[in-house]
Amino acid sequence: MNFSRVQGLVLKGILYLVTFYHSLPFFGSVSMSLLHSYVSSSVSFNLDTIYLNWNSTFPAITVCEIYNAERIWDLSDSHFGVEHDIHIDDFISEIVFYRGVCSSCEDCARLRCPANFTILVEGFRTKCHQLLVNCTYLNELFDCCDEFLPVPTEYGLCYSFNSHQARKVAQVQFTNNRMTGPGHLNFHAAADIQLYVHAPIDVPYQLSEGMIRETVLLGHYKELILNVIEVHNDESVLDLSLEQRRCRYGHEHVAERLGIYEFYSYSGCVVECTVLLQLANCNCTSHFMALPGQNSLPACDYRGLICLTRIRDKIMTERKSCECMSSCEEPEYNIIYNSPDEDDEATDDVSKIRVALVELPTQRYVRRVTKTILDFLISLGGLVGLFFNTSALRIVEAIVLCIRYRKTIVSWVKRIFVGTVKYLQILDQSK
Repeated sequence: MNFSRVQGLVLKGILYLVTFYHSLPFFGSVSMSLLHSYVSSSVSFNLDTIYLNWNSTFPAITVCEIYNAERIWDLSDSHFGVEHDIHIDDFISEIVFYRGVCSSCEDCARLRCPANFTILVEGFRTKCHQLLVNCTYLNELFDCCDEFLPVPTEYGLCYSFNSHQARKVAQVQFTNNRMTGPGHLNFHAAADIQLYVHAPIDVPYQLSEGMIRETVLLGHYKELILNVIEVHNDESVLDLSLEQRRCRYGHEHVAERLGIYEFYSYSGCVVECTVLLQLANCNCTSHFMALPGQNSLPACDYRGLICLTRIRDKIMTERKSCECMSSCEEPEYNIIYNSPDEDDEATDDVSKIRVALVELPTQRYVRRVTKTILDFLISLGGLVGLFFNTSALRIVEAIVLCIRYRKTIVSWVKRIFVGTVKYLQILDQSK
């Protein structure tokens, strides 16, 4: 009776092992498919049209002064005298409006080029109160330099309205809703400028794909009418890993952060990645990125700028491979109307600029979590039950039984082991 019982248990065990052996590869394949689906498809985008209580983000407006030869010549005469070398003007232009290339730096080996680039920039770039005047938002007049705050960029110090990076505050300052109506900003510029319209978390950067950029020459008029599509994140999205949601929030900085910008953004990440490439190749970075009192980055002298000029193409290629995720908090702005550029010569002393939203948005994208860890566990548990007819309760029960009958189990294991050893010894002796 005991032998037949043992024989039945052995046959049953063999059946379980054979079934387990043949089922395990398929079980593993399906489990990996579930895991991949959980990791790669955890987030969905849905179009939301219940817009009555939305706060729509007014874009950040960044103004950067661009090169003006006549102004540079006049200031050079006042700083260095009328008889100064003309090559100095070229050098000053490339330093004050540095764009990644300094071809005139080669002449500094024989010329006495100014060494303090910070003083040059402060002396030759137009200050905020001289550059921007007559600012109004929703027809309310305000001091331009109270809201257009300085922000460091690859183009030098620019002035940005409604920017997180300039204000160093994560909350949006200017929003629009049913109480305020669509926002509109008007201001005058007293120099040639580059106008950038972008998300408040972003900053202007070189080769800024997808960012609205307009050149406004002195005395001309520019009007931009935009619409906005917000991206709203469900609270549970923050609990997902970066690989699952494939975006970063403003407070989630990369490990190699240089401290140039207060909050994470795709554009800020690209800029900081470029600075790292410059440091790795030339042991210094441009004077626009090495900010006195804000970071400890070494600023290039004219020799360093020669190095950056030589490797510019290499850096511009390598920066495309920077591991930068998009921001989770980026509204999308599209141009509805863009006033044509004027061909005739300007007669006004200032440029007039207007940026406005065409209307309050009627739709927005919502990023939601579609698959949580609980959904994954439920799917995996169903798969285990399908293949092995077991559950978490049965596994716990098996553990308890093993603990309860551990002495008997150990005894049987010892007997099987000892018997197997003796049997092998007998086989060896018979040979």
